[in-house]
Amino acid sequence: MEKAFQSVKIGNSTIPNRFIMGSMHLGLEGKIGTAERMAAFYGKRFDGGVGLIVTGGIGVNEEARGSKHFFNIQNEEHASELQKMNSLLKGQGIMCAQLFHAGRYAFDRNCVAPSAIRAPINRYIPRALTEEECWKTVEDFGLAAKLAKETGFGAVEIMGSEGYLINQFFSAVTNQRDDHFGGDSKRRMNMAVEVLRSVIKNLPDGFPVIFRMSGIDLIPGNPTFEEVCLLAQTLQKENVSALNIGIGWHESRIPTISQLVPRGAWANIAGKIKEQTPGLPIIASNRVNDPITAQRIFENKQADIISMARPFLADAKIVKKIQTGMSNRINTCIACNQSCLDHAFIDKSVSCLVNPQAVNELEYEIHSPIKPQKVVVIGSGPGGLEAARASASLGHKVILIEKSDQLGGQFNLASNIPGKSEFKETIRYFQNELPALGVEMRLNTDCNLELLNEIDPDAIIFATGVKPREFDLPGIGILPTGNYTDYLTGKFKPGKKVAVIGGGGIGVDVAHKLTEDHDPTLESYSKKYNIDSYTNAVIQPHKSKREVAIFRRNGKHGAGLGPTTFWALKQELEASGVEFFQGLNYKEITNEGLKVILKNGEEVLYPCDSLILCVGQEKESSLYETYRTLYPQKQIFLIGGAKDAKGIDAERAFLDGLNAAFSIGRENKVSQTA
Repeated sequence: MEKAFQSVKIGNSTIPNRFIMGSMHLGLEGKIGTAERMAAFYGKRFDGGVGLIVTGGIGVNEEARGSKHFFNIQNEEHASELQKMNSLLKGQGIMCAQLFHAGRYAFDRNCVAPSAIRAPINRYIPRALTEEECWKTVEDFGLAAKLAKETGFGAVEIMGSEGYLINQFFSAVTNQRDDHFGGDSKRRMNMAVEVLRSVIKNLPDGFPVIFRMSGIDLIPGNPTFEEVCLLAQTLQKENVSALNIGIGWHESRIPTISQLVPRGAWANIAGKIKEQTPGLPIIASNRVNDPITAQRIFENKQADIISMARPFLADAKIVKKIQTGMSNRINTCIACNQSCLDHAFIDKSVSCLVNPQAVNELEYEIHSPIKPQKVVVIGSGPGGLEAARASASLGHKVILIEKSDQLGGQFNLASNIPGKSEFKETIRYFQNELPALGVEMRLNTDCNLELLNEIDPDAIIFATGVKPREFDLPGIGILPTGNYTDYLTGKFKPGKKVAVIGGGGIGVDVAHKLTEDHDPTLESYSKKYNIDSYTNAVIQPHKSKREVAIFRRNGKHGAGLGPTTFWALKQELEASGVEFFQGLNYKEITNEGLKVILKNGEEVLYPCDSLILCVGQEKESSLYETYRTLYPQKQIFLIGGAKDAKGIDAERAFLDGLNAAFSIGRENKVSQTA
């Protein structure tokens, strides 16, 4: 990783290594009184070794804001909040303001765009900007750059990617103008070029100006690669300091940052643009979350700098850990999107599933407890692992008890789903982090009252998890039948035509494994989505090795899976022929298959040769119930699925574990809530 830790210049500024933190909305923007919280978050990342951090998008004017949860740098109160944040971060590193205009992506009935064409992800039809208004927007970008410097930013990034306004001007899909800002490929570049000129004109010579441009839009009919390269070369001639290569539009039907995308999938696009712009620093982004992928990108000369965003949510010290040979203790971003993008798209404060302290640094400041206590954590699923880690970080003596021979609990099951092997990284992290923090781990140990009395802890955290819910149906057992645990652990072998009973998140994941039993590779991913076509990337139908149908009584399929990931998974399942049935009652199982009754009373037989039960979970809390009755004076915490199995997910389990650890010593009674 020698290349990664060489300094690099962007404009007249030098950053100490080849990693930057990319733009990421925190859910704190647009609010007054959040400067300290933002500074605490960004400050931890500077402490962790990154030299330049790009903010979430900052509107260049009022109409530029994507929603009310964005700053408008021309608003004096907003500018003051940003200035306060930068004052708190002074001397720690370079804060880079992303100059942003949402265009037709703004969730506002007054949104604007190059042409009056509605975005599929927005209910509002935008108003087409007049040519005069286009020039005013160009001026606003320049003014925003000037204000950014005045409020303490050391660099700016122009957002010209991901389908926002500047990107909309460049694409014939969204630009049907016939003036200086549209009409042919060259004029569609003019908004980007004029904005860059305006920004540079309003800043001192050499002030770092990064342009985030779209390497590929992944929208049918998007600009050709030749047009993209011409834009890159033109921006280079206009003295841009660096190009940050973005990938895909938010409305694209191609997943670009979820677990369905192999690591480093898009570095080749950055590499091709780098070949066309010699001497210009090129930044690669999207699905780079580990040192090996980063090293491969540098070795292949696909980028000069790597931008990571979500990996800095998962681990503030990722850069320093790579540099000091502690990669095994990196808390890796698993690309689940549950606590970050899923939160951002509903204007909720962002955090991280595997690191719930992210963006909550002030609420969870670690101070050694007045009196370290002996803490027992029972169960090593997500909640138990986080409870043990956080308790040990606070200075407590921790014993983790796990009845199986490995850590991870439900994460071990989830890691068997195609694309979710990333969950193994979380288990690897805790396998290394807990011993380093002094946690005593007792595997293959069935916890009971006798053992707890022998240890005599000051506090106990019960993270005993869940078990599959029992399910009965006339004829069950006639056909080979197993539950999701049996299948995911290899104990149950389904046939060639499978009925999945239960269409929640687990049922959908099981269907995915039934139809595709391997992680995506760069080759398979590119083929599945026709990426190499460049201008016509769409999912391709593909034959599965099994016929699969998912049945759900009520509600939507995939409940519990995040909105920014489920659409892509459902699309893949449909492309492989999976059938979805809902609004029904189960009648019986026969030798021929599963019989259900639809809402209209019609009886339907689905022919199948095997069934997998994904009908929910029940909490496992029997030891907790017994212990709290016998020892009500003890500090006792019940967390995760053991507390409430309904709707349990890893996000809640991790947060429960963190809260339990921070509650130790603060109360002397039984606590069922962490």
